[in-house]
Amino acid sequence: MALSFCGNDDHFNSYNVTNGVLNNGCFVDALNLVPHVFLLFITFPILFIGWGSQSSKVQIHHNTWLHFPGHNLRWILTFSLLFVHVCEFAEGIVSNKMMQTNHLHLFMPAFMGFIAATTSVVYYHNIETSNFPKLLLVLFIYWVLAFVTKSIKLWKFAAYSVGPQHLRFCITALLVMLYGLLMAVEINVIRVRKYVFFANPQKVKPPEDLQDLGVRFLQPFVNLLSKATYWWMNPLIMGAHKRPIELKKIGKLPIAMRALTNYLRLKDAYEDQRVTEDPDRSPSIWRSMYRAFGRPILLSSTFRYLADLLGFAGPLCISGIVKYLDPQNSERYFGVYFMSSTELLQNTSVLAVLLFLALVLQRTFLQASYYVTIETGINLRGALLAMIYNKMLRLSTSNMSMGEMTLGQINNLVAIETNQLMWFLFLCPNLWAMPVQIVMGVILLYYLLGPSALVGASVIVLLAPVQYLIATKLADTQKSSLEHSTDRLKKTSEILKGIKLLKLYAWENIFCDSVEETRGKELTSLKTFAFFTSMSIFMNAAIPIAAVLATFVMHHFLNEKGPTPSEAFAALALFHILVTPLFLLSTVVRFAVKALVSVQKLGEFLQSDEIGDDSWRNGDMSVSFEAGKKPMGMTKAINRKQPMRYQMDNYEQPTRRQMRPTETEDVAVKVSNGFFTWGSNLSTLSNINIRIPSGQLTMIVGQVGCGKSSLLLAMLGEMQTIEGRVYWSNCCRVSSCCIVVSSCGFTLQGMCCVSHVCCNVCFCRHEARFKQRMLELTDTNNTAYLFLSAANRWLEVRTDYLGAVIVLTAAGASIWSLEYGLPSGGLVGLGLTYALTVTNYLNWVVRNLADLEVQMAAVKKVNSFLTTESENYEGSMDTSQVPENWPQNGEIKIQDLCVRYDPMLKPVLKHVNAYIEPGQKVGICGRTGSGKSSLSLAFFNMVDIFEGKIVIDGIDICKLPLQTLRSRLSIILQDPVLFSGSIRFNLDPERTCTDDRLWEALEIAQLKNMVKALPGGLDAVVTEGGENFSVGQRQLFCLARAFVRKSSILIMDEATASIDMATENILQKVVMTAFADRTVVTIAHRVSSILEAEQVLVFSSGILVESDSGPNLLSQEESLFSVLVRTHK
Repeated sequence: MALSFCGNDDHFNSYNVTNGVLNNGCFVDALNLVPHVFLLFITFPILFIGWGSQSSKVQIHHNTWLHFPGHNLRWILTFSLLFVHVCEFAEGIVSNKMMQTNHLHLFMPAFMGFIAATTSVVYYHNIETSNFPKLLLVLFIYWVLAFVTKSIKLWKFAAYSVGPQHLRFCITALLVMLYGLLMAVEINVIRVRKYVFFANPQKVKPPEDLQDLGVRFLQPFVNLLSKATYWWMNPLIMGAHKRPIELKKIGKLPIAMRALTNYLRLKDAYEDQRVTEDPDRSPSIWRSMYRAFGRPILLSSTFRYLADLLGFAGPLCISGIVKYLDPQNSERYFGVYFMSSTELLQNTSVLAVLLFLALVLQRTFLQASYYVTIETGINLRGALLAMIYNKMLRLSTSNMSMGEMTLGQINNLVAIETNQLMWFLFLCPNLWAMPVQIVMGVILLYYLLGPSALVGASVIVLLAPVQYLIATKLADTQKSSLEHSTDRLKKTSEILKGIKLLKLYAWENIFCDSVEETRGKELTSLKTFAFFTSMSIFMNAAIPIAAVLATFVMHHFLNEKGPTPSEAFAALALFHILVTPLFLLSTVVRFAVKALVSVQKLGEFLQSDEIGDDSWRNGDMSVSFEAGKKPMGMTKAINRKQPMRYQMDNYEQPTRRQMRPTETEDVAVKVSNGFFTWGSNLSTLSNINIRIPSGQLTMIVGQVGCGKSSLLLAMLGEMQTIEGRVYWSNCCRVSSCCIVVSSCGFTLQGMCCVSHVCCNVCFCRHEARFKQRMLELTDTNNTAYLFLSAANRWLEVRTDYLGAVIVLTAAGASIWSLEYGLPSGGLVGLGLTYALTVTNYLNWVVRNLADLEVQMAAVKKVNSFLTTESENYEGSMDTSQVPENWPQNGEIKIQDLCVRYDPMLKPVLKHVNAYIEPGQKVGICGRTGSGKSSLSLAFFNMVDIFEGKIVIDGIDICKLPLQTLRSRLSIILQDPVLFSGSIRFNLDPERTCTDDRLWEALEIAQLKNMVKALPGGLDAVVTEGGENFSVGQRQLFCLARAFVRKSSILIMDEATASIDMATENILQKVVMTAFADRTVVTIAHRVSSILEAEQVLVFSSGILVESDSGPNLLSQEESLFSVLVRTHK
């Protein structure tokens, strides 16, 4: 057919204007071309010349900030306008086919409108990023012209009785409405920015984040199209393709997404729930989360609902395409064909295009929902981590010492519970989206297949309890696995902390067996979890199949024939849609249960005793609420010029009871009638009345376990108060008082163990640095997480769009081939049904390949660890060659010994020669770094003996199996190490000793009476790290541990460093008595402890410089030993 704008039909003169030009449909359509031509004519020169970009008045490093009001609304309206123009164009093409000749006016204005709308948004974006709003006047004129011309067209339609039953009337009405709204948006920009018609235009500064060169996560600032497609990620993705992304490349987070900002938001929501009338009522974490992060979750849910609704367009379009209904004739007005509103949906080509658009929109909304939930979950996790870190610093020590809160539990809160809540937030929209999706699916199935669809729905409902049961089992198994995992992590952590002791005592196998036992229980739980997971996956796949079979069988039974191809494949596509909510059902339920458990644990942790709660300290309950209360308006009044750590400190600064003016004179801290405890059945401080003077040095002295450190902690609020008060002066500063805790005696000379506690400010400074570092690490982690999420969305959007193109191609090919009678309708339906699943497969294939590559990094790390060179446990001698009672005498020969810690490092001991007689008491001394402790480690073959040897009772220790060597010697280290369990386990983990022997060792270590007073005696509980005992008591337990073994050789590596002098003197005498016939080598922390030693070895820079008895060396005034004695007294 020949091309003609108005057409050349025989029965109608398209150019007739005798009734007026506005009554000529072709003229009205031509009139509608004017605004589009005007916009293209004006904007193209501006876009190509670049006037807007050259006229920028504000220079920033990102061209992505949003200037103009109504930005998102403008983009939404423009996208809607483009969609309506596509429908208008499709309607015009279909109508044109019904005409005798080509009528370009039926579809050309729509095509030009689509081009103009696209140009308008490109033009707007350039003008916006260049901050030159005066050029928006062109768009305002365009919207006005388009609104007027479309209104004229709608008016003429109404005049000729063309109404809503005609599709062209509906499209025109929508265009009038959209142009009117866009005109209103433009008027609002003029009203706010005042760029025309006003004397003083509004000046706009870029957002603060975009002035910071370090902020590179731009998702909150880009335009709507870039947000939807993650276009701003393109440079990063292309750069990552060439080289790995470095941490500095991803920069910082915007202020609104940083951990501190979200922490303040969550903290406000948490603290606002406290009421003066009921101070004991615990705030709800769920309510706090909703108040702080509810809005983005609602936005994500809206996106999810839209995506789910658009997902049903696929089956309906397939049904229409397979039916391949021929269009019916309709009415003519203005001499042209007018399509009915329903007729367009009966055209297969139009349905194919609608299917494509529906898929694009559906996947766009779905990815937007995913991104918003993930971003919100990451923000929530950052806020929770900040709350946990802050609580950790304010946590009362009594919680740790009483075993109510362990480091393992806190680690779980940080590493597991916060992640559980984050993942629950990721899946949260599914909770209310899944029921709607299932109900809509069932309704559409009923529409297609009638009552037989209810049978399929019944199958789903009947099998739902099975799914729920499996999900419950999964949750229980997951909880059990988590408990075993926590236990294993705790044991592994203890092993790593005490690995030196374990190796020296040859206890590695005992503790490894314990870890492996726990790991075995964990593996059993994981296998059970895997079984129920497999059952869940099987049920998710089986339920839709069972529903389809039941539905089709019932349909055949009721109708005495099977469903038509259009009904069958549309139903099949709907059942495929129902697979997703059924598959996610168990997962969502499982994460919901875990979230409930996590919230309970977090609630208990946040409500535990803390230093900031001064009510117990002051005896006044009314103080506690105000002490933890936030300053009014703190969240909104963030001072961005001040470092964030100070803001957090100010926000969380605890208050202490200030003294009255009469009390403050020369007093920094005062305790009145204080009774403090670590908990029930534990030792207490009683009747404490002290005054710490300002500007002076105060010393607290006493024997091991008498309560010195406890007194300091009581003053700082770390102990539970039974009675009494602690008062702090408001002038207490670092320089105002200094308290020294000493176990050495009453003189400062030769001081041994000193703990300085500088009041108030000193602790805050350390806490501030910790808070700042934790916030920085949290933000760094969240930045990487957000970029990973955005990269995943970038990938999935593109694979989704590729899948939509594949579906469009398949639909177009099917329609084209049907015209030539190639495939049947059933095959077309089958092909389109499975083409719809291509998108999901594309995503999963690419994601799984990427995840596999990432997870292989873990395999690489494990392999690297396994290939790390370990100690040679075997030795050159067989265990059977070593006498059972070796070493019996305790004779030690050190011959030309050279020791180093690594082949790449210098020697720490150089050509040492010494002889220690059986049963001799030897002292080893020297300045720091002289090699004393290195020699003690050499006895156990813990360091590299690359030259020379150590011979014990005639056997070179380097030839012995390490297990044999270390199990036959005893050592007491400087740092006391205790493991969680019982006192019996800490003394004898091998369980080879009788109770009498254990009590004997405790008596030697001066601990018998104390242990007898504990509930359980030898089976009394030792908390993690031995926190329920003082440092000195822990050291005494380590002494008792060595006494239990009763080796012929005992190494004491500065073992009395943490005990008082009187107790040390007693222990020295006890050791000399208990080990009178055994060899004792003492690494001296205090030289005075080895003055009477039978032999003293003095080291300097790894060289043995002096060797003689203590008295002989002391008699030589110029000897290094004499110098050490004089300088350490």
